[in-house]
Formats: sequence, structure tokens, C-alpha cells
Amino acid sequence: MTMAADLMTTNMATTLMTETHTFFISPENATSDSYFVMTTDDELINSTGDTFVENFTTASDDILVTTPMGDGRTFRFEDYTQRAIIGSLVCFVALSGFVGNVLVILAVVLSKKLQTRTNAFVVNLASADLVTCLTAPFAAVALFSMKGWPMPEVVCTVAAAIGFTSLGCSIMNLAAISINRFVLITRSIGTYHSIYTPKKIATTLVFTWLYPALVCSLPFFGIGKWGYSDKYKTCTQDTSVESSDLFSLLLSALIYPIPLIILFVCYFKIYRHVTGHMKKMMGKGIEMADTSNPSGASSTQLHKEPAGSFSKRQVQITKNLFLVVCAFIACLAPFFIALMIPPSDPVIPWTGAIIIFNSAVNPVIYGVKHPHFKEVFRQMLRCRYHMIPEPSSCLRKMRSK
Repeated sequence: MTMAADLMTTNMATTLMTETHTFFISPENATSDSYFVMTTDDELINSTGDTFVENFTTASDDILVTTPMGDGRTFRFEDYTQRAIIGSLVCFVALSGFVGNVLVILAVVLSKKLQTRTNAFVVNLASADLVTCLTAPFAAVALFSMKGWPMPEVVCTVAAAIGFTSLGCSIMNLAAISINRFVLITRSIGTYHSIYTPKKIATTLVFTWLYPALVCSLPFFGIGKWGYSDKYKTCTQDTSVESSDLFSLLLSALIYPIPLIILFVCYFKIYRHVTGHMKKMMGKGIEMADTSNPSGASSTQLHKEPAGSFSKRQVQITKNLFLVVCAFIACLAPFFIALMIPPSDPVIPWTGAIIIFNSAVNPVIYGVKHPHFKEVFRQMLRCRYHMIPEPSSCLRKMRSK
């Protein structure tokens, strides 16, 4: 509904005048859920739709102050056209992301060449994005619904909590990948292998899921509530709860700042290290090696290899993963910028929808920029599994059957 004219404050109530209705909001309970509406037939109707007083009239003598409307705090996402557009985009991106992330996981499962320590985190990231794509359609259902959430409330609650957990897992994985690349580029291969043992990798992967899940459990301690938001017409946190603002603040503070700092510090140090190393090599007339596959090297050779002896391939892989980080930040930045601007409620549904695009863009980056993933994707999409380079034991067993 479009607000018109003025916001008028009286000694008894706040009056919002529109083209067809007049809203009376009690100053003691001035919330979006507490108001009365006077129709053009002079009937006073409360927020539940019941007629409160018939033939109601007001006097203009009590008007004290007239101020323009526009703080955005009374916003409700009622425009069904916008909701339908966002819901359709969410469904399309969720479907694309589902297919793309399944391809990423299968590529690593089927090709031994892709079964590296770094790709363990890539698979975990793809799994988190896959979960996000599976929960996104529930948000679309809420947006498409004309009469609120059409399913049991618990479905919306679970979908919102799992969706946030997977989003938190994504940024935790990106931070873990940045640390992994930092160690690989700036330390010797032997040191890298001693740090990234299978047990330590498994522990890290569990942590990337467990920590966001614990943050999501704040409603169990009486802070916030997951569920249907009548304000934004989607499955997220219930904005009608009194501790909703505190919940939003804690979610942001506990999940995002530290991983983002880790990302920037690690990639900045990698950049400094690579540029410094290349300058030294150019000064000595030495060209950087094209490969860095240590699989044929002995354990003694690995431990003797000096720190910083990385290859062009490792630098290129690091650049590709940095693109993944940039894509993540680009998708999240509009939403958090909107949150920091007070009257930005009308754009929050749109900026929130942009976040899901990140769940579909990572497979595209791998397919376009990563040569190994690109080759495996090509053979998988053509159903030429016998052409996948360096097939894994799983794929060989499938072939033998």
C-alpha cells in the first residue's frame, strides 16, 4: 500500500493517512502489528480485521505536528509482482546451483587427480552451497504465497536455520581455503603435508559446520527466533520477536568479521610473497616451474624442499580460489550495506536474493578457470566417463560392473 500525504501526531494517537485508509497507531503500542484502519465508509477496523467503531469521525483541532513519512520502518513487502520476480529468480538459481555443485562433488569423487587436500575444502564448500540451494525453494514458496506461510511453521523454521548454517559454513570454508593456500605457497611441501593430515582436515571440516550450527542455536537461549517473517514474506528470522535486532547483530558479529579478516590477511600475504619471490627469480634469471606435482617425490625430498618453492600452477589455482572469495563478497556486500542504511527495508529482499547467486557461481568459476575441473566437467556432461583423466578407484569399480 502506498503511503500518501502526511504523518500526523496527536495527543492521543499517531495517524497515517493514505488514499483509501487512515491508520491510527497507539503511542503506547506503536508497532507494525498494532493499528486501526478507518475506511472510506468511516468504519474503524483493528489490525485483525474486526470492525471497532462505526461512523467514526476525527477532529483536526488536536493536530500538533505534521512531519513527512519516509523512515522505512513501517515497510512490508506486499508488492506481489516483486515477490514473484524474486521467487522465480531464487528457483532458477537454486536449480542451477544444485546441478553445478553436484558436478563439483562428483568430479572430485570420480577423478583421482582432483582428490587433493585443498579440494577437500572445495567439496565441503560445494556441499554447503548445495544445502543452500535445497533450502532456497522454501523461501520461494513463502514469497509466492498470498496468505502467509502455507505449510507448518516448523518447516519454515528448520529451512531458515539450515539455510543460515550452510551460509555460515560457506564463509568458514573460504577462510579455511585461504589458510590452506597460504601454507602451501609460503611453506615447504613437507611442512604443508605435516599440517594438513587427513585427521586434521576432517576436524577442520567438522568445525566449519559445527560453529555456524551453534550460532544458529541462539533461539534455544531465548535470543531471536527462526521462522516466517511477515515483514519480508520469506523464511528467515521472525522479525516480530522483541530480540530480533539483537539476534541479527549477534549472527553478523559471530559469523562474518573473523573469517573476512582471515581472508584478506592470507591473500594479501600470499600476494606479497608471490610478487617478492618472482622478483628474486627474475633477478637471477630463473623461470618459475610449470608443475608442482610432488607425488613422485620421496618423503625426504619433500621435507628438504625449501619454503616458497611453488609453481605457476599453484599460483593459478590460488588466483582461481581468490575469484571464489571475490564472488562471495560481491554477493553478500549489497545485503550488509543495505542493513547499515536505516531506510533501506524496501531493497533488503532484493539484496538478500543476491546472496543465493553465490551458491551457483562457484561451479562456473571452476569450470571456466580450473583446467582439471574443466576437463572432468566436459567428459561428465558428455557422459564419457571412460575419458575422465586419472579415474579414481570408485570410477574404476563402476566401470568393472
